[in-house]
Amino acid sequence: MTSTLLRAVSVAALLAATALAAAPIQAAAADTTPKLTRDVAKNLQDAQKADGAKDFPTALTALKAAQAVPNRTPYDDFMINQFLMQTDLGLNDNAGAAAAAEAAADYNAIPDAQKSGIVHNALALSLMVKQYDKAVIYAKQLEGMTPPPDARTQSYMIQAYAFGGNYPAAIALAKKPVDAALAAGQKPTLDQINQLFQAQAMAKDEAGAQATLQLRAATYNDPDDWARITDAILGTKGETDLDLIYLGRLLFATGAKVTPQDATIVGQTASHLTFFGDALTAQQRGGTGFGDPTARAAADKKTMPAQIAAGQKQGGQYNIKLAEALYSYGMYPEAEAAARLAQSKGGATDPTEVPMVLGMSLAAQGKYADAVPIFASVKGGSPATPRVASLWADFSKMKAAPPAAAAAQ
Repeated sequence: MTSTLLRAVSVAALLAATALAAAPIQAAAADTTPKLTRDVAKNLQDAQKADGAKDFPTALTALKAAQAVPNRTPYDDFMINQFLMQTDLGLNDNAGAAAAAEAAADYNAIPDAQKSGIVHNALALSLMVKQYDKAVIYAKQLEGMTPPPDARTQSYMIQAYAFGGNYPAAIALAKKPVDAALAAGQKPTLDQINQLFQAQAMAKDEAGAQATLQLRAATYNDPDDWARITDAILGTKGETDLDLIYLGRLLFATGAKVTPQDATIVGQTASHLTFFGDALTAQQRGGTGFGDPTARAAADKKTMPAQIAAGQKQGGQYNIKLAEALYSYGMYPEAEAAARLAQSKGGATDPTEVPMVLGMSLAAQGKYADAVPIFASVKGGSPATPRVASLWADFSKMKAAPPAAAAAQ
């Protein structure tokens, strides 16, 4: 998936509609409407005709003639600059187009109906030519306009703030549509999430970016996102061996591409904990640096019926470790039963282990809605444990209500 949203502005779909092409060159009858100087109007008509035929050199000649008319009014120059912006774009003169858009935006009597479009164009073209200081000025103007800017314009405003170094403003603006969608029980668009993620990344807001990446994974279920957010948690200070195992199991469950490095970490940890099924899965995904678990996994799996039978007479610690083993061998209903038995008996050494394994066993059986509150009940553990439980909960929520195809604005 392409995560970059603060991309270079392109000419395609760049300009806001300002009714310029359809506007009459001569002034309307209303007394309050400015009138074009006659010779300016004639040259603009010629430029408009040439622009329509994509004869941009001829259009530019006509516009230069309009600029040479003596005694021009500010309104004349305002209209000339709008045409010049379009002609310069047709000539691939982006710097010229940006200068013309800036001059049009500086006109102090822009008609209300055109104002947002004029400033939008100045903003977009400033971004195109990387004049971020000017882009920030236009973004601030647009933010105070009524009605509020549309989604496309807000995207440019976020870019202006981010590239202009005003990260708090970029993040705040990018968060608005995301928060509004979530508050309404809807899914933010992929573009909205990406805009927020990129603004946070540019601001080096690691915690915020990780949370947004997790939201993107849970909303659109891209396996690469699950891999990225899992990697972001791997190595958290104070992380336990069980945290590593549960992150590895999540990677396997999401279908994410598992790197040999991650498979090695999971495999070595599983081998150390004698979770032979997990070690075998890690080995199959490219993990190395630990003994071949194949024989030990096969032998241990054969004893599972006897171990399950013994569970009734054993305490919570025995049964939760049994549940771990059963999960690792893909025996999910049996793992659920052992985890519930451990829950009823109590006495597990790690209070987070029982709900984590129970939730994973439910999720593995497709009981995603049942798994969500179980993961939400996980309390305590290492600094990484709440994040791991949150990831599993988000994965289960997503599977319970699968997302539609990723939508972009």
